[in-house]
Amino acid sequence: MLKFLILAVVFLAVLVLLARIFGRRPIEPVGQQRSKMITMDGGAVTAEIDGQELDIDPAALTEIRRLADNGQKIEAIKLLRDATGLGLAEAKEIVESLDRMRPKES
Repeated sequence: MLKFLILAVVFLAVLVLLARIFGRRPIEPVGQQRSKMITMDGGAVTAEIDGQELDIDPAALTEIRRLADNGQKIEAIKLLRDATGLGLAEAKEIVESLDRMRPKES
């Protein structure tokens, strides 16, 4: 009987260790992921994408903002992709971040 008890304790200890080693890591909810950033510094426009900085022509950014403000987000995304060579997902996130950066009108 003592053998079975010791064997059960060892088995449980192994299971706990395996669960800690191979356990699931927490996944960040979508709302808490770091968004893409666009900053303007003395006329130069920089977008931060996955830790890398990308320069965007200020004239192109003005046109992208105008398109996004007029509800033409698809055209804005296309223009951003043409100007920077970004992928679809990154360009979409940047265009959507322009709305979040604009101050709300009261």
